[in-house]
Amino acid sequence: MNDKLLKKYLEYASTEEAFAVLFVKKHLAQAKGHWVDIVECRRYEMSSDNLHFRFVVGGLYKRKLQPQYPSKSEYTIDGKFKEREYYLMTRAITWETAHKDIEQQKSKNIAPSKFKVTGVSYPKIRREDNYFRDDAPPEIKALAKNLNDRTNPLWDKAVQYVDEQEFVYKIKQASII
Repeated sequence: MNDKLLKKYLEYASTEEAFAVLFVKKHLAQAKGHWVDIVECRRYEMSSDNLHFRFVVGGLYKRKLQPQYPSKSEYTIDGKFKEREYYLMTRAITWETAHKDIEQQKSKNIAPSKFKVTGVSYPKIRREDNYFRDDAPPEIKALAKNLNDRTNPLWDKAVQYVDEQEFVYKIKQASII
């Protein structure tokens, strides 16, 4: 096992670029069979989902080099297959191969297919049925019938039961440019 490669890959795997590659693979059908080269990307900072991007721009390179994976027997000890270790190593080898292949193609001035994927995040519409949390008392939930009338003294107590604003994320555009 190449510990040095694995360490480099694990550092990369938690970067914004790594999540951008996954994002493109998920939302751009043309990425299948290609290496994804991220040029620029921006995440939605407030989102807890690592795959919520405002936009990702980059290039798709045809796969010319193929990763050479170790045999599964190298990851079988005393009859037990170490699936996690094998999976991580294959991901690291794939990552290394992708970077080598992309760099070789760039050095030969091979132009990639350029792409742009954009997403949008917006607040879910708040209505009477989702304004307060489920655990709010009935008299508090009744206040949601007229959200514009804040004269009821129960509103002082009701604010602690207001449900967190929920956001919706959608892909706005996914195309080759």
